[in-house]
Amino acid sequence: MYRTRSLFVAILFLLAGSLAGLAAATPEIPPGTDVHVRMIDTLTSAKVTAGDIFHGTLEEPIVVAGKQVFPKGADVTGTVVAVHESGRLSDPGELSLVLNTISSKKMASSVTVQPLVVKGESHGKSNVTKIGGGAALGAIIGGIAGGGKGAAIGAGAGGAAGTAGAAATGKRDAVVESEAVLKFVTTETSTAAPVPQASTTAEPATRENTPTAKEPERDEPGGNDSFGNAVLFTARDRRVIRNCLNAHATEFPEGTLERPEPSGSDRQVRVGGTLPSDVETKAQALPIACEQQLPNLRSNQERVVYSGRVLLVDDSGHVLDMFELNENR
Repeated sequence: MYRTRSLFVAILFLLAGSLAGLAAATPEIPPGTDVHVRMIDTLTSAKVTAGDIFHGTLEEPIVVAGKQVFPKGADVTGTVVAVHESGRLSDPGELSLVLNTISSKKMASSVTVQPLVVKGESHGKSNVTKIGGGAALGAIIGGIAGGGKGAAIGAGAGGAAGTAGAAATGKRDAVVESEAVLKFVTTETSTAAPVPQASTTAEPATRENTPTAKEPERDEPGGNDSFGNAVLFTARDRRVIRNCLNAHATEFPEGTLERPEPSGSDRQVRVGGTLPSDVETKAQALPIACEQQLPNLRSNQERVVYSGRVLLVDDSGHVLDMFELNENR
């Protein structure tokens, strides 16, 4: 009897220890945590609509209790939850923004933040406030020193050029430039969960554990496993590639980084399609300096540039992913 009771108590202690270890292994982001986001997309109340998704990267790591949960550069997604288009000078445009997710190679989390309002102000300049708070956040909007083209937005950022522009158009659009840094604040506890790995020893028969050398044998139309193994372009990848290609633009043939009106075989360049032979001969590989800043690909996949687009293709010419260099610009 006593032995059974002692065994039961021991099991309870073991279970409690396991649960404590599990809790420690899943870090939480508490309410009131600052999230600094460097924008990838440009947003303006004249063009976006409620429900549009925007992308950015963490400008500063998120650290909880002395431990880093997400590193600087982690991918961030958000949503435009409300838009008010500018009328005349007395009716400025507004954008209301929230964050959805933060993700890195190891962790991912959905987040709930206080909505951030960007309002057209001072004849074309923007003022950012928290809903209900009313505090101007102009000081935290704009490019960090050496960080790109982000311009200061908000209180104190007025100027003659903005005044002249607003007077001419009668509009005061709310604008968030690409490379601007926005500060959001979490309102609820968020749990950061580990990102599932591509393969585990518990699944020896899955395609992820099949020897790499056999992959090309299955890359046939209608049964292409390359899509399941593709390292798709993240928001960070797109930003890195755009910046790197701008720095190496002179290394490409004329017109490679520009998107003309599509015609002929160019219309067949789409995700899920196969590159026509004439397009394959014109596609240019990414510079090594760019590849060194990106995740490694499988041996049968490659990133190439063609006609103002960056493509992820396999050795059979299948287009696994793509984006336009001038997208959201």
